[in-house]
Amino acid sequence: MGAGASYGKRSDGKRIVEGIPVVEEIKEEINRVIEWISTCKVPNEGYIYQLGDKNYNFDSIMDMLKQDFEWLRDGAFHHATIDTFAKKLLIRGDENEYRKLKFLLCTFFLIEQVIYPYDKRYDTFFANILTLNASIPDDIYIMTWNYDGQLGIAYREYVEENSCRILPEEKVFRINGSANFTGVNNIEACTLPSMAKEELLSRILRQYELAYNRVFSTGCIQLKFAWDEEGYNSRRKILYPNIQDAKVLVVIGYSFPFFNREIDRDIFMNMPNLEKIYIQDPKAEEIKEFLSSVLTENQREQLFPNVVILDKNKDNFYLPPEL
Repeated sequence: MGAGASYGKRSDGKRIVEGIPVVEEIKEEINRVIEWISTCKVPNEGYIYQLGDKNYNFDSIMDMLKQDFEWLRDGAFHHATIDTFAKKLLIRGDENEYRKLKFLLCTFFLIEQVIYPYDKRYDTFFANILTLNASIPDDIYIMTWNYDGQLGIAYREYVEENSCRILPEEKVFRINGSANFTGVNNIEACTLPSMAKEELLSRILRQYELAYNRVFSTGCIQLKFAWDEEGYNSRRKILYPNIQDAKVLVVIGYSFPFFNREIDRDIFMNMPNLEKIYIQDPKAEEIKEFLSSVLTENQREQLFPNVVILDKNKDNFYLPPEL
């Protein structure tokens, strides 16, 4: 799954009705998040936040958070994508700003998923594949480049109320990690539908205080880009043993960009038994050409005649007849 898998419904083809913004929409949506923060009140307004050796009241720390989002918005406007901005910061050695960007991106997606209902295609997908005990069947594995919480939010609808069950990482592999916070003020996207916006902002501000004092330490931030050594390298040990026997691959809303080519090639090298690939995307024919650059030579010879183009259905995620 790629960004297109979270491109939900739009009114008049523009306004988000459900789902989350895609790359080109993030810049404008940051303004909406700033507005959401500005109009939200929390129960602990009297709490004094300590950042470094200074104390801040509710209004002051809100202003700081909004200024940081303005920094993120301006960075997004000056780069092709947020990911480009992030990688530039890392390459330049601006580690503190790189960590701050990841913190703000987590906060951005958490708030967006309170503003907008989740994409119901995920609901239909789980209704079709889950067993009666809400487990993913043994022969299905999910890889996603997305760090949003759409998968987790939809899955939460299928487990018992107040259950702690989440999607197992040995079945759902998040190449970029996830936009969640862990620790004392943890915020998991899957719990957002039952969380009041005041509670969400309260937890975000406490996380902001904690992260700021640790120079935006990555400890509580679950978003770990694939190029982070601590991110993908540690997670692929879980993925690769589970995809060695994969015979069918369904690609949904992912274009195999040059940006991710090294990792995509690594993934395909660990799927030596592939027999067929389905591509579901409005630009599927174009994506097929990008796909050829990440396949091994043997896979290009064996697989290209068996790449199936699916460019019309946008209402549901494709389930192949082999299931």
